[in-house]
Amino acid sequence: MKNLINYYYNLNIVNIHQRDKNYYFKINDEVYSFIECNECNNIEEIYKLSKYLEQYSIFKQILLNINSQVITVINEKKYILIKNNKIDDSITLNKIIDINNIKAQFINLKMPEWEELWCKKMDYFEYQISQIGKKYPLIRESFNYYLGLTELAISVLNNIPKKDLYFCLSHKRIEDIYNPLNLIIDYRVRDISEYFKKNFFNNKDIIEELNLFLFNNNLTNNEKKLFFVRMLFPSYYFDTYENIIINKISEETIKKITIKVDEYEKILKKIYLHLKINSNLQISWLENIN
Repeated sequence: MKNLINYYYNLNIVNIHQRDKNYYFKINDEVYSFIECNECNNIEEIYKLSKYLEQYSIFKQILLNINSQVITVINEKKYILIKNNKIDDSITLNKIIDINNIKAQFINLKMPEWEELWCKKMDYFEYQISQIGKKYPLIRESFNYYLGLTELAISVLNNIPKKDLYFCLSHKRIEDIYNPLNLIIDYRVRDISEYFKKNFFNNKDIIEELNLFLFNNNLTNNEKKLFFVRMLFPSYYFDTYENIIINKISEETIKKITIKVDEYEKILKKIYLHLKINSNLQISWLENIN
């Protein structure tokens, strides 16, 4: 692989190492990643966005090969070469908000509506569990609760007017936040909600930061409801579920989530009570949580 990368990018790699499906190397203290990307949708739009973001000097760069192409095909597999930045890529709320505030209109990277995605995902998971559920007793035991949370999220979502909802630069996942391959266009509460959920299930105390966010932000009332919807949607559970099904992690891992049900419900109630002050939102289930 080293010789092929050298050829396609006019580089002189000395040492290279592989991790999973990807390759990593350094040249003059610059770090590069050769990423397998067989499902690279809208790659030309992503490249244009990457070029646009170079002005901010924080994002990783996509490099073209000797044929001026984004994708390099090797052994029938598609790869993209990324030049990493030297920026601290730890994830903070302020960094997320700064990225959300970047003015970049790339509509072809806009995500489908959440309801459409979630309904398809739930239909697929329900079918999947009907076929293989006996193999995963912990998932079978817990799935209906998180399906119920999703149905509640969709119900609230359907009652939010579409006005005063703003799109911005967002992420597929709240990790590797400066990687252009991870960027999408979505509602600006997406990343913030995923940030809070990720920290909560990584056993970080989110109460103080959540309070500051709820009382000190420029979100519209409809966006605050959308934030609540996204906090309701248990992406953390379904991501873990999928990793279990593909044998990436053990089923026991799901306990790290299910054991925190009561604690997370109190977080949801806190957000709900904050929203209820200025809206007609009414969820009796959350009202009854102690």
